[in-house]
Amino acid sequence: MEPNEKAKTWRRRRKHSRLSSKVPLNTSMSVIQFPRLSDIRIGQPDANVEYINSIRSRERPIYIDSFFTLPQFPLEDFISGQNFLIYGQKGTGKTAALRYIQDVLGKTHSTEFIIFKRAFLEESDLLDITKIPLAVDEEELKGIRHYHHAIKRILIMIILKKVFNSFALDGGDQSDSFYAENRTFVDRVRSAALGDLIQLGFDSIKTIIDSAQVDIGKLTGETVLANSAKALKRNNDDLLSYLVRRLRRKEAKIAIFVDEIHFAYRSEESLQQDAMLVRDCLLAIHALSDRFVEEGVDVRIYAAVRAEYLEHPIISSADINHTVESIGYQLSWSNFPVNLEHPLLHLIYQRFKLSIGEAFRFGDFLSVYMRGVDIDEFMNRTWSKPRDFIRFFKCAKDLYPNLSALNRSQLNTVWRRYAQEAWNEIKSSASPFMNGSSIAALESVFRDVVPNAISSRHKHSYEEFSGIMRPIYDIARGNNKAFYDFDHFLDLLYILGIFGTRKQDENQLMVIQSYHRGNRSYQRDGEIVFHPTVLKAFG
Repeated sequence: MEPNEKAKTWRRRRKHSRLSSKVPLNTSMSVIQFPRLSDIRIGQPDANVEYINSIRSRERPIYIDSFFTLPQFPLEDFISGQNFLIYGQKGTGKTAALRYIQDVLGKTHSTEFIIFKRAFLEESDLLDITKIPLAVDEEELKGIRHYHHAIKRILIMIILKKVFNSFALDGGDQSDSFYAENRTFVDRVRSAALGDLIQLGFDSIKTIIDSAQVDIGKLTGETVLANSAKALKRNNDDLLSYLVRRLRRKEAKIAIFVDEIHFAYRSEESLQQDAMLVRDCLLAIHALSDRFVEEGVDVRIYAAVRAEYLEHPIISSADINHTVESIGYQLSWSNFPVNLEHPLLHLIYQRFKLSIGEAFRFGDFLSVYMRGVDIDEFMNRTWSKPRDFIRFFKCAKDLYPNLSALNRSQLNTVWRRYAQEAWNEIKSSASPFMNGSSIAALESVFRDVVPNAISSRHKHSYEEFSGIMRPIYDIARGNNKAFYDFDHFLDLLYILGIFGTRKQDENQLMVIQSYHRGNRSYQRDGEIVFHPTVLKAFG
């Protein structure tokens, strides 16, 4: 019996005999007992974790076999290479979409999946690249694009390595002038593992920069930086031309996937450096993609980035908006009405169906596994993202593995566990914008404010809430001149889903504004409403 066969059957209550998955599920609930939660492959809230788990269990990832995304998602445009950037909030399904596209293209292309924060960010930390003299003025800092050519070089080397993996050296290489002049370097690229290749790339960047910096004492910092960038660009142009010649000669098809492009608040200086790194990675991917199209070679570089990061002053002030609009697609599940047709309900249903069998109907899912759950309440307690739904059912499975349907008390226990894990995720999402001290201060304030808001039904005005948040902002900002202003800081907390607002309109109807429901901004003349899960986590 295949590993999934057991999960695709269910039992009669009386005889406990195995039934074929072809048996219709319209039998009375008094006869059929549906699989326990422990028999359902729920998956993981994080698609990369799910991928690693699938390797360990030697099963295909659930998000591949039950792939489900927004109804209007332009999947064919991504597979054809017209679009190659996915952006959206954390947990909206960016990684799952990238992994699915990789699975499809893997049949025709040589592919490589790179997690940006491990492969690039950590390697750049190990070297002194970030310490190369940079102008300290904020406006000048935003205009410097030193990382652009560095990231370009790393991507070129990865693609060159993929071509070598499929096609060995031949006479065309031997007669190529670039190979003749750079044979040692190219051979090291050819023989290196991916992890070592990235290290090799940063080593070569450091060498090029060092060779361009002559006597630093006789030059201004700006001149040194310009010389370094020019030297790196010239070397990259030669390497890219060699790559294109090899791609044409071999008719190679390559697809690279760069995920989790991010930055983190590790210090005030590194926040700016990381933001520049993310900005220039996006610009480098766009520039290389255009070059490959112009050269007529089939090479795609797909990427995913969190939408909040595009709001950073260093990133938003660059020519990123045009890039994002022309090559990207935003994943957002917030524009759908809250009813039984919401695509997120069907997304989780597909996962249950994968474990139970084709005869399992959506109505069965609602009547058994969603029994006693008010859909509107359920949606209010989430942020309308796939990760929320998967997290809820994973918590249910962990707490009550031997059950299929839960009573109200059990559901409340699941919601409490869900709230605790969701808050941990919010803290992780906030880390690029807030340092550890400010996050700890935020939690401390919420421990006082939230229970009081619940017990006394205290309503916070925008002015009162701003007064509570101002000390948190001051801790987060520190001495960082490039940090967000206070209003932008509150906007980010709103985008993360920590709070919303409500007020009565002219018809005396209560209007609630929340980012995950599609409201881009909140009402500053309304009262502050904490997200129900935040209330649950601290109440």
